[in-house]
Amino acid sequence: MAALTIGVTVGVVGPAQADPVTTEDVEAAFHDVEVVAEQVNQLDEDVKDTRAEIADLDDDIADQLAVYRKQRDALGASVVQQQLDSPLGPTVSLFGSQDPEEFLEGLGAVQALNSTRADAVESFAATAKELKNRRASLKDRKTELERDRKKADAKRAQIKAKYEDAKAELARLTAAEQAAFNTSDVEIGFEVDASGRAKAAIDFATAQLGKPYIYGGTGPKGYDCSGLVMKAFAAAGVSLPRVVGPQYAASRKISMNELQPGDIVFYGDMSHDGIYIGNGKVIHAPRPGKSIEVTSVSYGFTKAGRVV
Repeated sequence: MAALTIGVTVGVVGPAQADPVTTEDVEAAFHDVEVVAEQVNQLDEDVKDTRAEIADLDDDIADQLAVYRKQRDALGASVVQQQLDSPLGPTVSLFGSQDPEEFLEGLGAVQALNSTRADAVESFAATAKELKNRRASLKDRKTELERDRKKADAKRAQIKAKYEDAKAELARLTAAEQAAFNTSDVEIGFEVDASGRAKAAIDFATAQLGKPYIYGGTGPKGYDCSGLVMKAFAAAGVSLPRVVGPQYAASRKISMNELQPGDIVFYGDMSHDGIYIGNGKVIHAPRPGKSIEVTSVSYGFTKAGRVV
């Protein structure tokens, strides 16, 4: 019986080819970084606020402790003096009086003294309770501070990892695409029609054009998006929170078709913002690798607020 030989052709499978990357993919990767960066900004603000609360509590506790010690010493001294005046107590000594009028007068004085001491004891107890509560609050704030610091450190590590991912995506673009992706437009190209505080904020932002984007930056060498917005309006005499979301919350909400120079525009997820300057243009701090620049309001801004 002849052997039957079956030939099988096996194709050689090479390494899997990655899907081609687009500039939109790279932009999305950097956006992921900025989302976490704003979370870190908020945690840093929380840490700053908690530290301020701790400092205030330390001062309050020191003041309360001084009151506590003063009341304690005064209360202790009155008890000691009573024993020195009459070891058996003033009420007992009255019963040895041979004069009824002296007894009645003395009894009234003792009752008044005991009432005063009762008030002092009650006040002392209230002070002690308040001191205990403030010490408990201080302990809670310190626990909260440590928790937020650890969260911020973990988020910073996350930023680093996501940034490396974004750079890897960027490296997959062609050299020409990379150059275009990292080019910043620092020319406005028209006269901005603004006045008053709106003009002051825009003038400040304009003076920062060309400076680098820096994570957590609030100037003067570089800025992140919310750092630039905060400082620009501070220069105009308007105090804004540090982080994008609270900046939006602090503004009067307007529609995108109501935009005027000096308004603030935001991403819908509150991860990014910039200052509208008119003609459909915005000054913003975009992302690492780029400078503070002029971009189109269609860059991704979908919400707006007015603070001047």
